[in-house]
Parts: sequence; C-alpha cells; structure tokens
Amino acid sequence: MVFQDPYFHAFRRQLESRPYEEARRRLTTQLQNSARLAPRPPHLTEEELERRERWLYEEGLDLYLPVLRSIYRAIAREVENGLIEPGDLDPEELAFATYQRALAELRQLPHLPRDRFAWLRHLARDTVHRAALERHSQRHRPTEAAVPSEPHRPLDQPILARLDAALTDPDLPWPDELVEDATVRHLLDSLLERLPEQWREIYLLAALDRWSEERIAAATGLLPDEVHAILRATARFLHAWLHQLAGERSAAEE
Repeated sequence: MVFQDPYFHAFRRQLESRPYEEARRRLTTQLQNSARLAPRPPHLTEEELERRERWLYEEGLDLYLPVLRSIYRAIAREVENGLIEPGDLDPEELAFATYQRALAELRQLPHLPRDRFAWLRHLARDTVHRAALERHSQRHRPTEAAVPSEPHRPLDQPILARLDAALTDPDLPWPDELVEDATVRHLLDSLLERLPEQWREIYLLAALDRWSEERIAAATGLLPDEVHAILRATARFLHAWLHQLAGERSAAEE
C-alpha cells in the first residue's frame, strides 16, 4: 500500500521542495497539447467546455498528489494479486494517463461530477488496472505468487506514542520519521484499510496533504461541517484501533 512505498514519499518531498506551479504548468501544457486535436462535442458550448477544462487545469491538478497516492495504492493491490511485479508500472505515467482520460471524459459527461475527487480516484484505479492487464498479457506467462513480506519489528514505545498523538488529532502533522519507518507505514496501511474509502481519502487530505476542511469540501462536494464530522470520527476510530492493536501485541509478547 502507499505508506509502505518509500518512493512515493521521496517523490512527494521532491515535488514539495520545488515550486508546485512549475509542475502544474508542465502538466497543463501536456494536457492542452493532447486536447487540441479533439473536436468540441456538440452538446457543449465553447464557454462550458472552457469552464470544464479550466477546472481540470486548476482545481483538478490540485489533487495531483492525492491521485498519485491512489495510483500507488492500486499498483500495490495489482502486485499483491500477482497480476504484475513491482516496478512494472510507472506511477507518474499513469497519473498523466489518468488526467488525459479525465480531460476526455469531461467532454462527454452531461455535467461535472459532484464528488470530483472520487471521480478522479475511480479513473486512476481503472487506469492502473488496464495497464496491469496489458502488462500481464505482454508477459505471456503464468502469474507468479507474491513474494512474502519480511516480518516487521515491534513498535518502540516512543514511536507508538508519537503515532498515537498524530492519529488522535488530524490537525497535527505527521512527523517525517514516522512515515519513513517501514513498520509504522505497514501499521498505518492496515489501519487505513479498515476505513470506508471516502473517509480514508478525506482523512489523508487533511492529515498528510494538510488541506483545510473548506478545500476538501470543495473537492468532494460535501459541506465543511460534514468534512469536519468525518475527520473527527475517523480520528476516533484510528485511535481506538491503534490501542486495540497495541494491546494485542503486548498480550502476544507476554
């Protein structure tokens, strides 16, 4: 899953260390070049088509890192299912392919989706699955069993305490040393997988990407109060599950 992949976090730091507008301009130029040859659909006016494309180039690309995170998660699932091997697919290429599909769909949809983040996540997962199927068919050989992961060491109490504090309050940033720790990443993924998808992605937008509740509401079509309630409920669940797992591990070690 995404937290177990250190390459995602290295790319995330790399992207955040340089002006994000530079990456946005590059992606926007690539998308515009790919859309120039496509004729305008008859059911859309020039103004409506321009409005939709402007949304994708502006608000849609604000979701680039969360969409890329969904792609890493989808690739991990395809690897676990034995359809592909680690390193078979390039996440950044799949992210661009996802936005290309989004640009094409915006020309066909009767109206913009209410939860546009969910729509982009769906496109991302489907893009990954199609690429995995194509890669698998190119190999022309039986699926190999997934390589078992190495056992994870127990969590140290200081790390457990910091993780406990970070999960208790979504307003607290996650320390880098937590996300960079393989055992913590494995534990985070196991906890986040228990959540409904919408709750998980909203929590990650707040806790990992540091989005405000108003910004999340605009991307998901929810009210800010609904986002606030989901974040608080998610924090309570994660906090309770972490204590449950810690208690189970302590009992097993005795």
